[in-house]
Amino acid sequence: MLHSVLVREEAAEVRGYLSLYRQARPGSTADALQRLATESAHHAETLAQMAGSIGEPWHRTRTGGLLRNVVYGFNDGLTANFGLVAGVVGAQVDVNVIIVTGVAGIVADALSMGASGYLAAKSEREVYEHEIAMEREELRFMPDLEEQELALLYQTKGMAQQPARDLARELMKSPDQALEVMTREELGIAEQRISPIREGWITGAATAIGALVPVLPFLILPSRVAVWTSFAVAMGSHFAVGAARSVLTGRGMLRSGMDMFLVGLGVAAVGYLVGDVIVKHLFV
Repeated sequence: MLHSVLVREEAAEVRGYLSLYRQARPGSTADALQRLATESAHHAETLAQMAGSIGEPWHRTRTGGLLRNVVYGFNDGLTANFGLVAGVVGAQVDVNVIIVTGVAGIVADALSMGASGYLAAKSEREVYEHEIAMEREELRFMPDLEEQELALLYQTKGMAQQPARDLARELMKSPDQALEVMTREELGIAEQRISPIREGWITGAATAIGALVPVLPFLILPSRVAVWTSFAVAMGSHFAVGAARSVLTGRGMLRSGMDMFLVGLGVAAVGYLVGDVIVKHLFV
């Protein structure tokens, strides 16, 4: 997991240096940027190989944010509605009640998770925007200090003192470029593409699909068959989503899948018992 984080950081540096190199005029500054990009690329490839990946990690070929939202949204919808359906089944009610309860659970889970995803992304973006605005003001009111900080940042990466100062001085001539570098290097904020609406609807849609899994058999099969089919499909889905989470967590697929399988089994057992107890002791 640590290797993956370091790979992403090094990859962001490669993209940043290459972007600045393309904009720089030929000369010592461009040469320094080329050297920094090459060194960061070498580090990124080495770390990627240690993490079990191949290729050039600074190319955006993966959609980690999208995968995370889909996996966790699906997982939340599946687990929550599976427990709800199991509870209603335990209450031994008519199949129509199970369907109505399950569909209501789908809507409620999807809206809840979608709203949570939207608000989380909105808050994160606001934090980034605030920090970037502060850095912009620092560049405006304390340019000499910021230039010194830039030079020190490049020296910590292995550049000699004078080339680092020259590069920092060159960057400070363009406030936008200086802000981009300081945002990435000092604040640790890479290029942000967070869209709260996108995060919200993807998370909500994934939640709705996960919540539909335990309900779908009741819509197309006889009630008795539907109960066992719902259980089997939901348990298989728990294992599958657990295995998929291993892509994000770095754990083994089998172990992660079994963890989620046991969680699903526990949720089903508790939900069923709660429904059974309520019917036997509260409605007699």
